[in-house]
Amino acid sequence: ESFYREWIPFIGTLFLFIFGCNWAGAVIPWKLIELPEGEFAAPTNDINTTVALALLTSFSYFYAGLSKKGLGYFKRYVNPIPL
Repeated sequence: ESFYREWIPFIGTLFLFIFGCNWAGAVIPWKLIELPEGEFAAPTNDINTTVALALLTSFSYFYAGLSKKGLGYFKRYVNPIPL
């Protein structure tokens, strides 16, 4: 039951980061700021931020599974298909 408690800071940080970035994209008029190269935009508007958050979440998910069940965790993914 207490296994989830160690993940609360991680989930809370992700929530606050995404919430803050989305609000920054909604409230701040980024298009009014002109740069010599490219444009200014909300952080979550960039695909690199999305990929980084997805990889971080995926690695954390696999780490949690491996730490709880060991290498037997991958049995779930390599079960033979019944014919």
